[in-house]
Amino acid sequence: MADPLTLAIAAAAAGKAVELTGQPVKDGILALGRKVRGRFRGRPDDEEALSGAIADPGDDARIARLAEVLRRVMEEDPGFADDLEEARLRAMEEDPRFRTEVHNRLSQTRSETTVADDGVSIVFNGSADKSIQVRDVHGGLTIN
Repeated sequence: MADPLTLAIAAAAAGKAVELTGQPVKDGILALGRKVRGRFRGRPDDEEALSGAIADPGDDARIARLAEVLRRVMEEDPGFADDLEEARLRAMEEDPRFRTEVHNRLSQTRSETTVADDGVSIVFNGSADKSIQVRDVHGGLTIN
């Protein structure tokens, strides 16, 4: 699952930032989109994820798919990840509404897990329909 920051970048790259701000797109957001399109060029599966998100930027599933592709590509190419981070920071600096969108996405869910010999500790902030914590399970487990 993509992190909230990558989801925000995916939404901006798909053009949802225009929808969010209701104003002309700022240079930083345009740079995000250009960087993503340039990096995906010649990679049919990645281009398909991007074009699907552009076709319907309101479709959360398409944005999530694009975010997963972005996450994978950023792991493969740290230089691209650095360039994208630079463009994101510029976009946040230029556009207060985009900055708010990024902060909102980041505050939606935060989870920290610590595992030690004597237990597991999970700190979870955000909203979720269900949250489950288990440690040692011996035998079957059914969760409905």
